[in-house]
Amino acid sequence: MTKTPNLAVFVALAGLLAACSNGSGPTTRSQVTFNLATGSTTAPAAPQGGTFANAADALVLDNVKLVLRDIKFQRVNENACDNEHNDDGDDSGHGDGSGSTMVRPASMHDDGGNDDGDDGHSDACESFNAGPFLLDVPLTPGIEKAFSVAVDTGTFDQVRFKIHKPDETSADPKDVAFLTAHPEFNQVSIRVAGSFNGTPFVFTTDLNEQERLALVPPLVVAGSMQNVDVTIKVDVSGWFSDGAGGQVDPATAGTGGVNEDLVKDNIRGSFHAFRDDNRDGEDDDHEGGSDH
Repeated sequence: MTKTPNLAVFVALAGLLAACSNGSGPTTRSQVTFNLATGSTTAPAAPQGGTFANAADALVLDNVKLVLRDIKFQRVNENACDNEHNDDGDDSGHGDGSGSTMVRPASMHDDGGNDDGDDGHSDACESFNAGPFLLDVPLTPGIEKAFSVAVDTGTFDQVRFKIHKPDETSADPKDVAFLTAHPEFNQVSIRVAGSFNGTPFVFTTDLNEQERLALVPPLVVAGSMQNVDVTIKVDVSGWFSDGAGGQVDPATAGTGGVNEDLVKDNIRGSFHAFRDDNRDGEDDDHEGGSDH
């Protein structure tokens, strides 16, 4: 599923990284790269890609795409990020109210507009008003690189990002630019294509809220020019779980469906984040054991 970027994309990526420090000259700040992986904290990844079968049902996921935006790292023993308000007009009640100056991360998937430059200060919450990003969740073992951000040194015990529903009526130019390229994601944050018991489906949801993921142990960025990898693992195997060992029909889980709330709750609880410098999709601090 992973697409190999061409040379022009890598050149553009290098240019964005070089411009991330107050808009001039190469940055001396550390870089955190976010990767995506799929898998469960209680069971191994699906043995055949996105196939999840039991005695009653066969669920096959052909592709899973989601829209993310706005990343925050919260420092240990700080709570400035808790007093947030809704700046983006979303329905989650979690806008970006930290007061931090924003910086745009370098990304091979960023379809948004420009952001302000970074202030270079060690704020209680490192905030990046970035995206929207359209990301493919890998359905086989391994990771897919998503985006990178430059952060100040510090110890961080929480990372936050928004599962974002772009809106064509939004005044946000980044939403407008994103939807020009991806009109099928108007009012849609997640899109899944596959089949259920042999019948094809396309599932979409307008889930629109901030995810807050604990980093255990905390992520330590010790010095300038340090490269750190963080993997966001998404347990897609549980998205359509009925909670009793079976699967619900995704056709019943869309907007207004009888299983809409159940699946939204499953999605909310499916994200986990951890340090992954060897980029194997497993928690560096718990290799060979539980992810969390």
